[in-house]
Amino acid sequence: MSQLVVIGEVRAVHGLKGHFKITSYTQTPDDFFRFGSYRLGKDYANISFKKIKDLKTGFVVSCDQINTRALAEKIVGLTIEIDQSCLPQINKLNQFYYHQLINLIIKTEDGKNIGKVISVQNFGSSDLLEIRKKNRKDFFIPISDSTVKKVDLNKKIIIVKNINNYVV
Repeated sequence: MSQLVVIGEVRAVHGLKGHFKITSYTQTPDDFFRFGSYRLGKDYANISFKKIKDLKTGFVVSCDQINTRALAEKIVGLTIEIDQSCLPQINKLNQFYYHQLINLIIKTEDGKNIGKVISVQNFGSSDLLEIRKKNRKDFFIPISDSTVKKVDLNKKIIIVKNINNYVV
């Protein structure tokens, strides 16, 4: 079964021909266009995007399936996804895709189990791990050298440090 990964979002309509503005979540924004087939919400699969214009915070794009402003208005807010298998392999130590962190166990340096990662968020200043404790209370810690000591995808754990100010 394939797993989808969100790589962008539709932000707004642009003009009358069905063009729309997107935000790319890829590390380099133009990398968004290197994938051949995309999924847009639940109704649009196997679509291709044509870049119309670069914007300061994204792109204006078009696709064959959405050719009117009315159709474009219906997709505002939808996420743009690709199959995980389309992502390039990472062969460097200590590099990973954020979706690989979901469900990893968070432990302190002394081995204490803190909880598990339920999402990776960014509210503007930095990327954050959203962690759910066993008591179902959630909290965030920034993904930085000062808080994340080690990510071990094989053991499915993240070792954290200096997080006393973040734990609720």
